Order: sequence, then C-alpha cells, then structure tokens
Amino acid sequence: MLAVAFYSGNQAYAQTDNIGLKTIVCDSLKQPPAWALAERHLIETINQAGIEFYNTYVLPDDTLEWKERYEGGMNSSDDAYEAFRGFSVHTAMGGSDELDKLSRRVWDGITRQFTRYGQIYRGFDSNWDWMHHGEGYITLYPMGMVEPNDEKFRELSINFAAMYIGEDPEAPNWDPELKIIRASMNGSRGPKMEWTKRDWIPTNANLVYYPLPFLDIPGVEATTAWINDHPENDQFAKLVKGMSDRMAKGDVPINLGATALIANAWLYTGDEKYVQWVKDYIGTWERLTEENNGITPDNVGLSGKIGEYTGHWWGGYYGWVRPRGGYDIVYPELTAAKVATLMTGDLRYADLPRSQVAVMRNQGKIENGKHVIPIRHDHRGWYHYVSESSYPYINLWYLYHNEEDWKHIERLAGYQIAESGRITNPDLAWAHFVRGENPDFPMDALTGDFEFIGRKLDYIRNEHGDPETWVDNKWIIPDPIRMDNLVRLTVGAMPIHKRGEMLHAQVRYFDGKSQRPGLPPDVAALVTRIEKDWVKIEIINLNQLESRKLVVQGGTYGEHQIKAVEYESLTDLHNDRFQIDSTPDQMASQTKMSINALAFAVDLGPGSGSTLKLHLDRYANKASYQFPWNR
Repeated sequence: MLAVAFYSGNQAYAQTDNIGLKTIVCDSLKQPPAWALAERHLIETINQAGIEFYNTYVLPDDTLEWKERYEGGMNSSDDAYEAFRGFSVHTAMGGSDELDKLSRRVWDGITRQFTRYGQIYRGFDSNWDWMHHGEGYITLYPMGMVEPNDEKFRELSINFAAMYIGEDPEAPNWDPELKIIRASMNGSRGPKMEWTKRDWIPTNANLVYYPLPFLDIPGVEATTAWINDHPENDQFAKLVKGMSDRMAKGDVPINLGATALIANAWLYTGDEKYVQWVKDYIGTWERLTEENNGITPDNVGLSGKIGEYTGHWWGGYYGWVRPRGGYDIVYPELTAAKVATLMTGDLRYADLPRSQVAVMRNQGKIENGKHVIPIRHDHRGWYHYVSESSYPYINLWYLYHNEEDWKHIERLAGYQIAESGRITNPDLAWAHFVRGENPDFPMDALTGDFEFIGRKLDYIRNEHGDPETWVDNKWIIPDPIRMDNLVRLTVGAMPIHKRGEMLHAQVRYFDGKSQRPGLPPDVAALVTRIEKDWVKIEIINLNQLESRKLVVQGGTYGEHQIKAVEYESLTDLHNDRFQIDSTPDQMASQTKMSINALAFAVDLGPGSGSTLKLHLDRYANKASYQFPWNR
C-alpha cells in the first residue's frame, strides 16, 4: 500500500510506505524539459551500446578475444578490467540490469584469462603498482552498489583487503609496526623487493618516450637504454638495477590508492578494523609530510626513514621526479582523503591533498597572463611549469565546501574565459552549473555524449585485424560507456577517476517499486545546486500514464542524513480530488517535510515533476552498500 501525504498549510505529514521510508507525493504536472528527454534517451542508448561492445570483444566463455599467450611482465590486467568500468556504474544510475551482469561475467573471464597468462594469482594481480591496480579495480567497486548481497564478490572484496591489512600470510604487503606498505610494487604475491628486466617487458618500449627516472645511473645517458640490451653493454639491465635499488623497496604515496580497496570491503561488512587501517595509513603520510616540512615525500624506506634509498625526499616511484610529478602525489591523497572522510566523517583529511596543491601553487609564476605551477622537483629544484589543474580544487570543493577552494575554481575558470571566451573544461563547467551559473551545461554535456557514443559504435562496427596483434589497452579505445556526465547531472558527483576512485555523490536513487538501484523507468533527475547544507534536484516522471516511486538517498552510500525536504505539490482548492463532472481548481504549493533519515520516497504521478531541496547533515551516517530499506 502506498503512503499518503496529508497537507496542512505548508507543513506535510506522511505515513511510511511498505519499504519503511517516509513518502512525499509529487503530483504537479510538468512540461518535459529537453534535458530530461535527452537524459532518458542517453540511458537507453548506453544500455544498447554496452551490449554491442560486449558482444563484439568478449567470447562466449566471457574471456576477451585476444592473444593465446601474453608475455606482459608486471604489466597486467588493469586495462582489460578498466574497459568495463562503466557497466555496473550505469546499472547503479538506472541503466539495464544486464550491464551489471555482463560486468561480473567478464570480470571472471578476465581473471581466468590473466591467471593463465601468469599475471594474476589468487584472483588479484601478483605484483603491480597502485596506479595500475587502481585503474583495474574501479570496475570492481561499483558492483557493491548494485548487488550488496552478492556473496561471491563480497568474499572476493574481503580477500583482496586481507592482502593489505596484514591478514594474508602469502601477501605480507603491510608493516603493522611502521604502518606502511612495504614496496611500490605489491599484490597477491606480496611486496616485490627487487625488479628484473623481465618485469619491464614489454612496458620498456613505451618508456623510451618518458624522461629517465634518474640522471646519475652509470652507463645510462638516454631513454633509449630501455631498449638497448646489447650483451656487451646492456644499458637496459643497468637502468632496471638502478631503479630497483632506489625504487623497489619501501612505501610511496601512489599506494594510498589501496585505501579504496579497503573501503570497498568495509562497505560490504561494516567491520571497524578497516576504518582503523585507513586512519593508520593516511596518518602515516600525514606524519611523513609534517616531518618533511610540509611536502609529502615520495619515498620512505623499510626502516620508515624518508629517502632511505634515494638519499632525498624526491626520486621515488611515481613521485616528484616523474612526468606527472606532484599530481601523482595529489591524486592518491585525494582518493585516500575522500575514503577516510566517508569512513569517519572527519573533514580534516582533505588537508593533506589540499596542502600539496598549495606547495605547487606557492612555487608558481605568471606566464602569458596565466598562473603556471611547477609539478616536478629534483636536485635542480622546482621545474616543469604547467597550467594549474582545476581537478583537485573541484574535488575538494564539492565534498568539503571550503570557499577557499571555490576561489581557486573561479580563478582558473577566469583564465579559460579570458583565453577562449568560455569555460572549456567540463569539470569547471559543471562546477559553475551547480553554483547557479552556466545553464547550458546539461544539454551541451548530453549532446556531446551522443556524439561520443556514435564515434565508438562506428569503431566497433568497423572492427578488423588480428586479435593476436592487439595491444593490452585495445578495449579501452572502443568502450562506448562514458558515465562522466550522467553522474555529474543525476547524482551531483565528479566522475570516477580511473586511478582507483570510488563514487562520491550528493545523492543516489532507487526504484521503490522494483527495489533495484538507480532511477526508475521514465524518471529523469538533475542536480542543479550544491551547497554546504543543501542540494537542489529537479525530478520528473516522463511517463504520462503511470506513476513511479523514486527513492532518494543522502550520499552514494547513505552517509548523508536528510533532515528535511522541500518540494512542490498540488493543493486542491475544492478539496475534492475525485470529482467526475468537473475539474477542480488546483495550484502548486511549496511544502516542507521533516525526514531525519538517510532516505525517503517520492510518489511521482504520471507526467509529474518537482524541484526538491534536500537539507543535509553531511557524513552523519555510517556508509554501506546496503539499500536504504535494509539498513
């Protein structure tokens, strides 16, 4: 039985429905807006495009159509898994159940395939870094949002976490005393303390185009050393040994990506041991940063000493010397900060990545009227000046709501407007939209997605060549499922960064009738404002004949408490909704209802819509993959 809401003035009183949630009634007819029609069409288009992609590149046994043998060294399965990263996310947003099912099937297929190749052991990459682990496992995390009670993937997630919290004797990656991860390459076989030439084949061919990791390795003077293994002067061997001696052992900031793997197990189980591990590990890097005069060091030895093998706070694997420099420090710190805040409710964790953005910004200079920052550091000091990225600032602002972060967003948007006459970066454009500006963003974004999918489908339909010749990132190229704009628009989230992020959103939706995740059929949603204590959402039921029950949850995992909701409803002036011979006069009124729960339901009448204003108490609840009616 559906709940009925009774109205008295501007106060609303509601019965709970059969899934135990307070329910509001939105029965005000709305003209379908263009964004809503485009959004629903995009959801259906992705449903079909994903299946066509799967059927083209995946064999009947759920393995990828590819090589019979793959000599990949440490280079492993990340790109294969990553190609399907949008499947379960799309289901969680309201897409087809079939895509999530296919994602689980191909996960098993890729795991079997790369186990046969030799890179995967016990279901997890044997030894790889957390840039690449992260790229692969972003496909795993969204599965919990779709099927929180899937025992197979629940146990798999627990087993993976055990490899990093000290519970798996075959994978002693964790030092429980120093609270560090013991090597830059790690996985199901534990920390890899020494590297060989074999580990770097065939990756070495690509690395010719990157700067040398060190400039003082005897006998190594150019990047061609990566492919020069002449027996009389094996520069490749010298290069790998020089790297191994300084980079292999000990911890590096890129390992902070492992915090998402631990949070994934916690969201299934709620076990507080995972919370303590995350607090301990990010606490280690907070302490090391403080000890190093406010700069996160990029390497720490097995004794816990900064620069134990490099002699400096810089020079570590994926650290300050590497091509992306400081951003390879900031991105995993952002991942860890967001995870730590999700698990503890403590906002202070944002200070670590924010501080490293400031380190680079404070070394910046004005060049051609634009602020540029150095992202790399070695014995020569700060160098490699580039345009400042808005990505860290937007991530910090939309979750932590610090106005200082917003000022930097405005500053960077101003540079783009001055240069191009408009905001060109999609993240910046979205950020300004949810602050009440840039009203064209939704339709521009959705239109761009249709063009993107069209190009990908054209590629898929004209596929040719021998799979034995394909490289290991082959399937990322034609992947037609781009979820960036759907998560921006529907749930108010930054896109999931491929380096190992989880989804962090303002809200999440469920179909109250079928009790499945995502928007119900025919329902469209648009987050139009994000503020510290509230968000505003447009919702509409495009079906003119049937009602829909939409469940709105605070945050991706129920972490935000919804204190109250303001919405539009109809007040019947004649107080007779069931007249037969005449149509009663009606008017829309603004109503506010107290919720004080992590979720509520909306009965959306045929063709009806409303603007919802949700008043939030952020990070007040314990997060979980469980659906709101099972909490």
